[in-house]
Amino acid sequence: MSESTVFVLIGLGVLIIFFLSFFIYKKYISLVNIKRQKEEQAERLRAAQEEKYKHIIDSLKILSQALMTEQVGVVEGAIRIKVLIDHHDPDLHKNQSYAVFSDIFAETEHIPFLKAWKELDKRSKRKYELFMSDIEMKRGEEVKAAAVKLNAELSRTLH
Repeated sequence: MSESTVFVLIGLGVLIIFFLSFFIYKKYISLVNIKRQKEEQAERLRAAQEEKYKHIIDSLKILSQALMTEQVGVVEGAIRIKVLIDHHDPDLHKNQSYAVFSDIFAETEHIPFLKAWKELDKRSKRKYELFMSDIEMKRGEEVKAAAVKLNAELSRTLH
């Protein structure tokens, strides 16, 4: 093998090493950018989840306070709290103090709401209103007590 062939091969080897190094560097930068983007996305997701969590906590506090001060009906308040607990911490339903919310939800889930409620005739609406009034009479104090306990627990967890 001649000396010029060796130099050409060495030059070609150096050139290949240079291009491979450049390729590796570009891939490394690309991976760093992908990692940074994933971290930013994870942070945005965490922030959104935290915001949602705070919103649910605030809504639960407002609803429990509204129940305590009778600004919202017992049935409506219990249903709304039950749905929010489903999103916040479904394990709270296992706590006997809060079972009343699930019980009232189950008792009233056959009652039409929103558009279906508006389409009911007066007689049907009155029947359902009497049914809800009966629940409020029988379980109102239990719901208010659960609301007081829930409000206290939420206040403790926030501070």
